[in-house]
Parts: sequence; structure tokens; C-alpha cells
Amino acid sequence: MLVIRFVFAILLLSTGTASAQSKISGRVENTSQNVVPSATVILKRLEGELKVAMQSDSNGTFQFAHLGKGQYTVTVTGVGYEPYYAQYAIHGDTTIVVRLKADERRLAEANVTGSKALVERSTEKVVYNIGSSITATGGDALHAVSQLSGVRVINNEITVVGKGITRIMINNRLVQLQGEELINYLKTYAANQISKIEYIAQPSAQYEVDGNAGLINIITKQHKTEGYSGNIQLASKYYVPGESTISGMKTFGDVSVSANLAYNWKKWSFYGSINHTRGRVLEGFQFDIYYPRQHWQQLDTGAYNHNATTALLGIDYKVNSSVTVGVSYSGGRDRYDGGDNVRNPIYNKSGALDSLLTTKAHYHPVALPASLNTYADVKLDTMGRQLLLNADFLNYYRNDVSDFESNAFDGNGNYKPASKVAYFDQNKQNIKIYTFRANVDWPTPFATLSFGSKLSFIKEYSNAFYYNKTDNGLVYNTDLSNEFDYRENTQAFYGLMSKNMDKWKVQLGLRAELTQTKGYSYTLDRQTDKNYVKLFPKVLVTYTANPENSFSFTVGRRINRPSFWNLNPFKSLYTAYSYGEGNPYLQPEYTFNGELTHVYKSIFRTSLFANRTENGFMNVTVVRPDTNLVYTKPINFLTSTRFGITEAISFRPTAYWETNLLMSLYHTTANSSLAYIKNVSALGAYVSNTNTIYLNRSKTVGAAINFWYQFPEIDHIGKTMRYYKLDLGIKATTANKKWDMALNLNDAFRSSAMAYAYTVNDIKQTFTNFQIIRYWQLSIGYRFGKGKENSSSRTSGNEEERGRVH
Repeated sequence: MLVIRFVFAILLLSTGTASAQSKISGRVENTSQNVVPSATVILKRLEGELKVAMQSDSNGTFQFAHLGKGQYTVTVTGVGYEPYYAQYAIHGDTTIVVRLKADERRLAEANVTGSKALVERSTEKVVYNIGSSITATGGDALHAVSQLSGVRVINNEITVVGKGITRIMINNRLVQLQGEELINYLKTYAANQISKIEYIAQPSAQYEVDGNAGLINIITKQHKTEGYSGNIQLASKYYVPGESTISGMKTFGDVSVSANLAYNWKKWSFYGSINHTRGRVLEGFQFDIYYPRQHWQQLDTGAYNHNATTALLGIDYKVNSSVTVGVSYSGGRDRYDGGDNVRNPIYNKSGALDSLLTTKAHYHPVALPASLNTYADVKLDTMGRQLLLNADFLNYYRNDVSDFESNAFDGNGNYKPASKVAYFDQNKQNIKIYTFRANVDWPTPFATLSFGSKLSFIKEYSNAFYYNKTDNGLVYNTDLSNEFDYRENTQAFYGLMSKNMDKWKVQLGLRAELTQTKGYSYTLDRQTDKNYVKLFPKVLVTYTANPENSFSFTVGRRINRPSFWNLNPFKSLYTAYSYGEGNPYLQPEYTFNGELTHVYKSIFRTSLFANRTENGFMNVTVVRPDTNLVYTKPINFLTSTRFGITEAISFRPTAYWETNLLMSLYHTTANSSLAYIKNVSALGAYVSNTNTIYLNRSKTVGAAINFWYQFPEIDHIGKTMRYYKLDLGIKATTANKKWDMALNLNDAFRSSAMAYAYTVNDIKQTFTNFQIIRYWQLSIGYRFGKGKENSSSRTSGNEEERGRVH
């Protein structure tokens, strides 16, 4: 009720004051007096901070209301036209006619260069136009993200080179999923639903503070014009693992189908999409432990059948020119059914086989995510004052039925009957997240202010019931079984001030978060309570020396929260001698980021950066030489410092060739607070090059050659080996832009898997991820309807919490 009263009061206030102010309206046309729709009209008051913008409608008209008396400038730009600039003295209602002159040079250039640049760089963010990416065509959102220069998808984590883990947003909503669940979720979005992807290294206080390396924001397409429009995409992958057979399977691949439909009628907008993916995938890794007297090896290969369907339905209604409301629902079913074949050979010091442990496990997990969002977007006036209200509910339900059996053999291959261990387990996870958010943008003559609040309420229940498989049936195992309940409530409040002063722009922000958590283990009858208040300041200063040179300096603090799964103390068995468990005492880690950036002609972008992470956590695999027991547990113990330089170059050597080069050099030091883990320090480097080459004048046929190379670097407490990736693609589009076909080869050399080495308890461990993602992909897309697509701005409020579901 308080929110409703607040909105009502603001609406009354804005209505009451409107009569005392003026308006300026007009029409944009060309020299032939034909209207120019979708022209950008910018109104700026000479005395003060006010600056607002809008687009001319289908009739070429525009209007700015609630203006005070004074001097204003009007700037109008349109594709293929010379910019228009004029100054007006506003003393009452004013009507103008803007006539744009055709820019023959730009029109000729547009006919040659045609497509939008793949990468657009500024001092504050980097924008990737996915429609211009050949290798992203036919893929999903995860693959599209992996095509960004400097972004890597490794071991179910999305990271930025030299900076750490980043969080994913979709239309300004943080996706509250992590690990495998996030990876599978992004696979349900087709790339043809995406307009662009933004990487924001230092988001303002309005954005969520989760993610050490900032945020990746996926902006989906939205159709604005009257009538219907949509697209259909069919894609097929064929994996090329390199071996004739793996886990008894000779071929791997998947088929995906996606469809999107939008319909706009008067004040109503309806939209929906459905995506279905079905296929067989391979996962696996190799883990080596070098004991003083033995070498233990674990070879884990899993073959899975993936079957996922997701759907989205939404309605927006424009109450009037100032108020828009909407509601959307998304849901689906994701099944990842399969099994692991695990071999644990144990070698003596001479390299001879001492014994062999084999484990076969079968998993049948089914996830049922569902979310509901409703929002209200209220424009309080035409001066940029705006109120946005959001309410969200997310329900994530996942159950799994699994079993595994381990058997041991001696060095001669003789079976040891007494070694047999077999378990059956049932487990489930149910997460409910309620979020409410209010944000106000309030430009003033002095500065532009933004402030707001977000409330989130999280309830998570999970269990795992283990049974020993015996000749007499199943026997409940109380030592392994677990029930866990977790509650987390967070109240966030933030304020932001942005001021332009000639060539300078200063942005100051502060976000405060109050968090209360409670974790209760039914099995252990143990409760863990935590309460903390944290502040997250942000400072941004930009200086535009001239149209060709701009500089920025930014510093801020961010947080990386553990997933809900990592907070659960239950044990998950891997083999008879290894298991993993969560840590209810695990705390968030905090990162301080600083960056100095120079951009020259939007071609060169040079960044000096430094970051420091405190209370860092990771999954530590502890081995005991006396028992050979291996267990993995997340622990807070790291303090890491990194500094470096990144150079990005984007340009067109010819009208038919666009190239983007990224080079990064950095030094990392990781200090451990645990006596059995040593400090590490070393240099790291990364280079990448993406090329788009058009093969005809109309740019309907193009090819892509993308390559990146990661030199050895420090990752948490260990050091990675070198790894690299080459992607090739070709795409053809029909002259009417309705049909397109693409053929891509991903990871041509099957060389993008990461190998990692570290030492715990003076025992060396190495981890190698198989990550078989070399595949051929053929895709066909068809667009129908009328009108053009624009970037969506639909938002919801539970974006941060979704990223922690695991």
C-alpha cells in the first residue's frame, strides 16, 4: 500500500505542476517534405543538467512537455542524413519543423559497409552486436557469450581474462543461477533472440554488485512496430571428439528448434518464445594425485542425454504516454539424464599398476524452473524523471534419483569381492525467491540523481537420502543422508549522482546491503546464523578531451556470494574413496577494482587495471597420505592481487573486412591463510583476434576466423597450462533478409580444454578438463512479419538471486 500511495502522490504532483510549464513539439522531415520516422531528437537546457532524448514516431512527430522557461538546444540525427542543430528560447508552447538534408557521403558509405560493427567500445562498456557475428549464428546464448573477446567459459564458470568471475544479466536482470544450472539455462536461449551483449566492467550503484569482474548483460530483441513479427531457427550440431568411441557412444550431437513471435496492437504488446533442445553430450575430466609412494589417477567420462524445453509468455500494456505495465511468465523442463564411467588406477613408484577401482554411476535429474514478473514503468514527466517498480517470484525445483557401484581389482586384474560398495540415493532442491524493487531517476538542474531499494527473500530446502544396496534390499544410511534448510533476506538501498561539467562527467554512487542468513541442518540438528552490513561505493570520472580522445577512471567494490549448494553441508559421493561437501560457514568474497581507460577514435581502447580480492573462496581438494581419502570442500582462505594492461583494437582494413584484436598482460599473486596451501605468484597473458570478411558487395555472404590463446596464468591457488581455440564460420543471407544459413566449426583443434596444477599438503594435484566442444554446426533461420527489432528494456527485480541457484 505504501508503494501505491507513493506512486499516486507522485502522479498527482506531476499532474498539478504540468499546467505551469511549457512544451516544445515538432515534426522531422526531409528536404522533399517527407516525414522521417525514428529520428533521434535530443533536447538540452543550456543552464543546468537537463538532457532528454526521444525518437520521432511513424508520423515524424515528437514532443517534450513540462519545460521551464529558458534557452534550449535541439539536436536531431537520422541514418543517411546530416545532423541538425538549433537553439531556441522557450517562453511558452513552441512548435518547430526540422528538415534534414541527405548526407550523400554517408549514404554511399552505408551501401558499402552495410552491417553494424561487431564491437563498439567506449570508456564505460563494450558492446557486441550479435547480429554481426557469423560464428554466433545458429548457436545459443552460452555460445554467443563465449564469442566475446576476453570471455571464457571453463569448468561451468564464465570468467573475464585477468579479472575473474562475471555474472550474467538478461535485459538488466541478473540470472540467479550458477555452475551447471546457469550453463544449461543459457543454452535454452537461441542466439537469434539476442540483439546485443554488453560487458560492463564497473557497473554503477543501480546495478547489482555481484560478480568480481562486473556484469555481462544480454539484451534480447523486441519488436516495436504495429502488427506481428517473428523468427524460426533450426540448428544441428555434430561433435568431433577425435576418438572412434567414448563411453560406448560413437556419435554425439544435438538438434535445437526455437521460435519467437511478437504482436503489437494499439496499446498492447504480446510476445512469446519456445525453445527445445535434444541431444547427446560428453563431459569428463582427469584428476591426478601424486602421493609419496603412489600415483592415484581418476578418469571420469560421462555421457548424457539432454532434453530441455522452455517457454516465455508476456504482455505489456501502455496505459497512457507516461505509464506502461506488464507481466511475464517463463517456465520449462530440463532433463540431463546419463551416467559416469570412472576408473581409478593406482600406480606404484615404478609406474606399475597396483590396483584399479571402477565406479559406474547413473543420474536422472529433472529441473523445473518457473518465474513470474510484473512491473510498472512510470514516466513522471518528459524531463527524464521516472519510477520503475518490479515484483518477481522464482521457483526452482530439481529432483534426482541416482545410484552408483564401486568395485576393486588388484594389479593383475583379479576382482576383490569384498571391495564392492553400492548406494542408491534420492535428492531434491527447492528454491523460492521473492524480490521487490523500486528505482527513481530524478534529473535536476545541478545533477541527475537515481535512488532506490531492493528487497529479496530466499527460501531453500534440499535433501539427500542415501541407501546401501544389499542382497536384502535397500538399507537407509544415516551417516550420508542429509536435510538442509536455508533462509536469506537482504535489504539493499542505493543512491547515485551523475553530473556533466563541459568535458567532464562525474558519477558517485553508494549501495548498502543488509543481509540476514539462517542455515539449519535437520540431520545434524545444527543452526548457523549470520548477519552483516556491507557498503559498496563506486566512483567514475570521465574526461572527453576532444571528439577523438576520451579518458575514464573508475574504482569500486563488488561481492561474489557462494551458491546455495556450496552452503549445504551434505556429502556427495564421487567414489568409494572420494566425496564432496558444502560449508554452511562459507562467507562471500569481496573485490576492489580500479581501472584507468583511454579510448582513441573508438578504435584503440587502452586499460590499466588492478583488483584485490579478500576472503576469497574455492573448492579445495584435500588428500590425506595416511588414508588416501580425498574430499572436496569450499573454504574461505585466499587473498589475491592482480594488476595489468589491456589493449583492444577495432577497425576495418577495408570496407569488407572488420578485425578486432585484444591483448592482455597481467600479474597475479595469491596468498593463502591455510598452512597446507602455499602462496603462488606469476605473470599471465592472453591474445585474441576476430575477423569478419564479406565475400560480396551486398554483404549477404561472409566468413569468420576467430582465434584466442591463453598463456599460463595463476588461477586461485594453482597454475594453468596454455590452451587456445580456433573457430571458423561462413554465413549466407538472402537478398530479402528473410532466410539465412550458417556453417560453423567450433574449437577446430580441440585445444580449448584447461589443464590445472596445484599443491595441497605438499601433494601435487593436476586437473584436466576434457571439455569436448569441437563440433560442426549447421543452422537455418527464417524471419517473417514486418517492422524492425529494437533492444528490449524489460527488467525484473530478482536478477541477483537467480545467479546463485546451483
